[in-house]
Amino acid sequence: MCDNRHYISEAPLSLNSVRRRVEAFLAANGLRLAPLDRYVVVTRDEDGDEILAGGGLDGNVIKCVAVSESARSEGLMNILVSRLIVIAREEGRDSVKAFTKPENEGIFKSLGFGLLASAPKAILMENGRGGLPEYKKYLESLARPGRNGAIVMNANPFTKGHRYLVEQAASQVDNLYVIVVKEDRSRFPYVERKAMIEAGCAGLDNVVVCEGSDYAISAATFPTYFLKKLDDATDTQIALDLDLFVNHIAKPLGVTVRFAGSEPEDALTRRYNELMAEILPGTSVAVVRQAHQPDPELVKGSALRQARRPIDFVEIPRLEQNGNPISATSLRRALDKGNLKEAMEYIPESSIPYLVADLAERALRLELDTTPKPGLVDRQDNGAHKDMDYALMSKSISALRPYLTRLAVESAKDIDPVKIKEIGIEAEKAMLKATSGVNTHKGALFCIGLSVAAASYLASTTGSVEAYSFKELVSRAASEIPSARGTHGAEAKRSFKAVGALENARAAYPELFTDWLPYYRSLEGDPFRCHKTLLHIMTTLDDTNILHRRGAEGLAHAEAEAARLLEDFSESGLSSLNKDFIRENISPGGSADMLSLTIFIESIINNIH
Repeated sequence: MCDNRHYISEAPLSLNSVRRRVEAFLAANGLRLAPLDRYVVVTRDEDGDEILAGGGLDGNVIKCVAVSESARSEGLMNILVSRLIVIAREEGRDSVKAFTKPENEGIFKSLGFGLLASAPKAILMENGRGGLPEYKKYLESLARPGRNGAIVMNANPFTKGHRYLVEQAASQVDNLYVIVVKEDRSRFPYVERKAMIEAGCAGLDNVVVCEGSDYAISAATFPTYFLKKLDDATDTQIALDLDLFVNHIAKPLGVTVRFAGSEPEDALTRRYNELMAEILPGTSVAVVRQAHQPDPELVKGSALRQARRPIDFVEIPRLEQNGNPISATSLRRALDKGNLKEAMEYIPESSIPYLVADLAERALRLELDTTPKPGLVDRQDNGAHKDMDYALMSKSISALRPYLTRLAVESAKDIDPVKIKEIGIEAEKAMLKATSGVNTHKGALFCIGLSVAAASYLASTTGSVEAYSFKELVSRAASEIPSARGTHGAEAKRSFKAVGALENARAAYPELFTDWLPYYRSLEGDPFRCHKTLLHIMTTLDDTNILHRRGAEGLAHAEAEAARLLEDFSESGLSSLNKDFIRENISPGGSADMLSLTIFIESIINNIH
């Protein structure tokens, strides 16, 4: 795109050379490159090396806008911002925000932006329909009379510590508003975190869980929060976020107290608490130990101090368990290790299904990330597949996540095979929609879905997942699901008298519990744990995917080569076997499904006998 004198184009930041060029341009103008989805530059011509102006989009937020000193009389800011607004609108974003320097306020106002929040070193502005006025109307509809307090909560995921914080805060006010951080940059997506908070706050009649927005701890107001590191911009970003809270969130709700839990571990969250105690325009009733003093200019110049309604800040000591503070970070570390039992120590019962679903997604991604993987899609290549790649498989897993969560939540109190089947059908449709009709995870969805339902029920009702009860539940549920017809797997079973996925489930996966799972556990700490387990499964499983593609001869070849490689294992051997399988059109997809299932069951079960 050009305007006779200038050329406007998108700079692909994924290219290192382009990224370094943009970083140098921003550094020359006193800025640094933030995480962005898109970046647009203005040059003299199509091949111009000199960037005259540049600006980026992070979702619906315009950031990293700069015009070189030599071109500031050419009206490039208007051209650039107008182009970014057009791009945002083309992507369906009616409301566009701008995070910029205070000296740019006039330029953005001329383009229809209104001021949302300000700090001495940065401002936040907004242009478009809906946006903040609409959110304030929503908050006003929730307002109740009395002494009102608020907590802004991410809850990634909701723990016993979060419940304790809400209980303590609710006991000090007439009404407590819990505002959920909406930004989907956390391990648990917004819809799950909000549902966990709502379930976790059940029984507290004076607690209202509010929808989140772009106006409370978001990438627009406080981008550093999601980077989890302190830098020179942090205090300014916190001040912007608090300005928005006081003037546009607290006021419509009638909030006069902001609550937060103490933070012994995370430096950034602790800094946020420190600045709330310093600059909220009320009397802090908690003593916050300062790591370092805030910028005097920040405190003095804050508009918060001039606010009419005082906002007190109350810091509530973190709930401890066995002498240690309950931490969502520690919980997530347990999930990373694949340890449901440990993770459950930190959460109320209502959060259990969400942990089970998260571990199911983890298992699917660990299988996908196993590289190199003979005949299968991995990070290096597409294996023996022409219709799928790593990106498509990853997209498929993301599409399945909400349905794994539904299976877990709806099975927490009761196992209903009819409901499981209904959700499974919906999940398959969502998968096929995400992949444009490619069957990426149908087999994995079946076995993982049944197991998620059984695990969620047992963990929620008994507090643990024992092998015997788990197998009984899976077998019973599978027995009520009719055999599939017309599928590749069904055809392979009929032609070769093989044992298929449904038969394995009805028998409660006997080989998994007697062989594959003990083998997988014996390899703990081995960097090739997943590779070796996959090969081990291939030596014993009637893989209907291989049978469909290459018949009994192909299956025998795959079994023999897998056994041979296990006898003399090497990474180069994996790569050689991958080339062999690609050449022979062998894809051990059934074995990959069983690897995912093995990983998942290992993470949720307490014993294997």
